[in-house]
Amino acid sequence: MLFVRFREDEPQLREFIDVLSDQLVNYVIPLAKRKAANAAGAQSSTGADTALHTRLQREATNLLIRYQEENKARYGEVGELISYAVAVRFLDAPQIGSKMALKTSSQMPVHGVDGLHIRLEDDGTATLFLLESKLSPSSSDATREFCDSASKYQKDASARKNELRIITDLSNLDSLPEPLRSEIKDYFDPYAESGASLKRRERHVGSLTFSESSYAQRIPVEQGQSISAHEDHFSSLYAEKSEQISKLLAKQALAKGLDLAKCEVFLIAVPDINGLKTAFAEANSGHIR
Repeated sequence: MLFVRFREDEPQLREFIDVLSDQLVNYVIPLAKRKAANAAGAQSSTGADTALHTRLQREATNLLIRYQEENKARYGEVGELISYAVAVRFLDAPQIGSKMALKTSSQMPVHGVDGLHIRLEDDGTATLFLLESKLSPSSSDATREFCDSASKYQKDASARKNELRIITDLSNLDSLPEPLRSEIKDYFDPYAESGASLKRRERHVGSLTFSESSYAQRIPVEQGQSISAHEDHFSSLYAEKSEQISKLLAKQALAKGLDLAKCEVFLIAVPDINGLKTAFAEANSGHIR
């Protein structure tokens, strides 16, 4: 249960957008290019030249689809960025591949899961996280859309093979140092002598961002009031709704034959989903038409 937090009575949507925008290069730009930019800056005459970093920021924003009011329902890349941040922050799983890195133009659609992340476990196994983001004005629509796409993926062997091909051929793995690189690659090689591929589990991660009406149910500001009173009020309302959302999710998953034991689902409430999209587009080079 995640939500945009409050400073006193004000939801911090702009600050949330800033946090996401700060992660855009990390999400979009392959690890090798980011490492090269870091090295170039360190080896410059000042030891801190940031020209290549600025170039990478420009490259990342140029790959974003332009926001259009008449097609705002299709503007979903901020959701993909949210799913990236969730995987890194809450699953402690670094990215090894994303569909954004496969784009060659801002208007090029790329199908498949939104991102591929991995976590090496203490017991010698590995967990591959397949990221799926949904942005919707309605939580029920977000859960339904997630169940639909995740269930299709679980049943589609060719789609799963394609994601594994991206990992082995087009991912960040080659930028990792040895022996870590070989260790991770073995988890995706069915012919590896170590048999590590048998120790890989897969989990679908749903980052479901939606408009939450509880933000509008505010309490008045009063002298002597705890600064957390407004967030506490919202949180109690949202906690009740999240229980209902979770029950609906379970029902929708059952109808689609989706095994939720193989999923990690994050419910992410924002004041207004269209406001989120517009604010993100404005913050990133005015990506609005």
